[in-house]
Amino acid sequence: MGIKVGWDITHQEFTITDYYYFSILQKEAERFGIEIDEVDDWESLDKYDVIVFNYPEIPFTENEGKDVERWVWKDGKKVILAGYYKNEDKIADTCNTLAKAFGMELNPDEVTDEVNNHNGDKYFVVTSKIRRYNKNEKNEVNVQKIVLACTASIKPIMPDIKIVVRGEDTAKSNKDNYPLLIAEQIAPPSGGYFCLAGTCVFWDNYSITLYENLNFSLNMLKHVPPSKGAKLTIGP
Repeated sequence: MGIKVGWDITHQEFTITDYYYFSILQKEAERFGIEIDEVDDWESLDKYDVIVFNYPEIPFTENEGKDVERWVWKDGKKVILAGYYKNEDKIADTCNTLAKAFGMELNPDEVTDEVNNHNGDKYFVVTSKIRRYNKNEKNEVNVQKIVLACTASIKPIMPDIKIVVRGEDTAKSNKDNYPLLIAEQIAPPSGGYFCLAGTCVFWDNYSITLYENLNFSLNMLKHVPPSKGAKLTIGP
């Protein structure tokens, strides 16, 4: 049985069906048995094991935040939230209406790299510091380097946050933040995950063709939590 991903558009995110931006991701995902559905009804997201919020422009309500917490902590789902740099369109503020509950915040900064970049452009940060989603289902390393364009950094506010990707030592934040670019909180015992990315364009039609961005993106979407339905008591 293939993996089904719910790609939310209830918060004015970039749509997965936008051919200009995301046709490669959708086509390659289908080739590897990953079905990505565009979802315009919040209640329908509950049926997916992997849920993506890619550049949400509408803040999440308190009740929606509680739904996401339940999906991750109780139901063992995986949620991916992707932002952008410099708090464009108040994206950091919007993402943080959801991310704070999972122990992290998207900083309103920009991360650049004068040394490790693509085509001499410091905003296209290239890194080999990839701690998760660098292996395929056979446990073979298939991701050595990726590029993260126009990325913000992430601030951990709880001690159990895991590094997924960080910048090289040459990467710099314009606000002197540590260049943590993608981070995750794992939810034992449910097996759920909440993943926050500093940029939403690492898997668009331009970046996904560079380095191992395609493999990284597919590895991230293919990672279904190992156990679902484990009992966990969470607050109201």
